[in-house]
Amino acid sequence: MFCFVPFMHSHVDTTATNRVCCAGQWYKKYDLQEWDSKDYQDIRTSLMSDDTEWRRECIECKNKEESGAQSLRQHYNDVYDQFDKPELNIVTGTNFDAPISYDLSMTNLCNLSCRMCGPHSSSQLQKESIKHPELWPEYADDLHKDYNKRYDLDKMLDNAESLFEVKFRGGEPTLQPETRAILERLIEVGNINLNILLTTNGTNANNTFFKLLTQFKNVHIQFSIDAYGKGHDYIRGPASDFKTIWSNVKKIRELNWAGNVDFEINQTVQTLNIFDFWRLRQEVSLQYDWCRFRNFIVYDPHIHSPRFMPDQWKDIAVAKAKEAGAYEDEKHIFNMLNKYNHNNDVMQALRGNIELMDVSRKQHLKDYYPLVNDLFEAHE
Repeated sequence: MFCFVPFMHSHVDTTATNRVCCAGQWYKKYDLQEWDSKDYQDIRTSLMSDDTEWRRECIECKNKEESGAQSLRQHYNDVYDQFDKPELNIVTGTNFDAPISYDLSMTNLCNLSCRMCGPHSSSQLQKESIKHPELWPEYADDLHKDYNKRYDLDKMLDNAESLFEVKFRGGEPTLQPETRAILERLIEVGNINLNILLTTNGTNANNTFFKLLTQFKNVHIQFSIDAYGKGHDYIRGPASDFKTIWSNVKKIRELNWAGNVDFEINQTVQTLNIFDFWRLRQEVSLQYDWCRFRNFIVYDPHIHSPRFMPDQWKDIAVAKAKEAGAYEDEKHIFNMLNKYNHNNDVMQALRGNIELMDVSRKQHLKDYYPLVNDLFEAHE
């Protein structure tokens, strides 16, 4: 199955480790620290063909394409076409002999503690997991792991003039000094026309940071928002304030941008918000019609994924979406739900996690998502 990603793109996670992309479920530990490593060459070889065979690591893209949503593979194959299908090289990727696209999650520094996230991507969750390890048993061996290990930016900064794209993810990139260092270097070498993608939780509209970002000519900002109203704050943690975040979207849009900038709200659909997640799309359409919208199902951690809900719960979600006139817009979500069977162990694990976290955070599910609370009680 052809994919342009390993020929031009590199993903860096919060352990300063290179990966092919953020979507791949890499079961084997590959050595990808060097762009011309044998493992990289093997991966490029396998993804260079036009056959219909999928690598097992690419299951997320496969599922998205089958549900009707655009996958990362499809996106970068479109980029390949836009580049007029440059010559590919198993060793160097392209003639640049280095990645020209980066997806950066350089540290876990973050000010929120999203329930479906993990200590590897949030310093606040790491603190919470150390204090309450029962909340994150899957991270028991990594509670004190250094997620702030400095990634060696030198190779990327040395190639700053050739970069086509940089994606800043999290943690929360608007708070991370590494993000500012990269933006400053790109400005210094005059590469302000590349594509910049920023994924932010929307809590920080810091003037110092955005004074740098507004100098770039092609900027795409993704705001991570999961529900309209207080349900968002329940999912994203006690430090979240939906009203501030919602107003920051408009405030950031109204800055003095040097070139093209567009905005998108990204929503993660999970068991907590599955019965009214579509309201966010509707409110974006009503209030921020200049803002694009995209949503997708949580895959990992499994306990937060609505894929494993009982069929009755799925039927209720579909019925409510149809009642709200939202079903057609969200059909890709429901198509994905129907691919999976109910898993009672997963649902019980979610309920246990919610109860433990509610005690830790002095919250209660019924105050934010009463239907989910009622269904759990009836599910006993």
